Amino acid sequence: MPETVNLTVYVEQKRKEDVIDCLLPLTCISGFSISPCFGYSRDNAKLDLAEQVAGGRQLWKLDILHSSDDTDAVIDALRSINTHNPMRYMVSPVISHGHI
Repeated sequence: MPETVNLTVYVEQKRKEDVIDCLLPLTCISGFSISPCFGYSRDNAKLDLAEQVAGGRQLWKLDILHSSDDTDAVIDALRSINTHNPMRYMVSPVISHGHI
């Protein structure tokens, strides 16, 4: 059985719909979840004035459970989205998963 991994991607607010439209047609994933989060960084040059005052910015956190064999395909699909700022991502191994 292929190793399952979780791809986490932090998405700008204005790119949420583009990301959803990009991922829904992919046959290598069965679904994904997206939730709001607030991101902080010492690199605040890319933040607008309101975000600089707040100390961070509102983002969407995208989680995709998938086979490690498909990671490159999912990342390549997300790269096709035209974003001003690159989307930060991380891939983590999944020890166990299922339904309760």
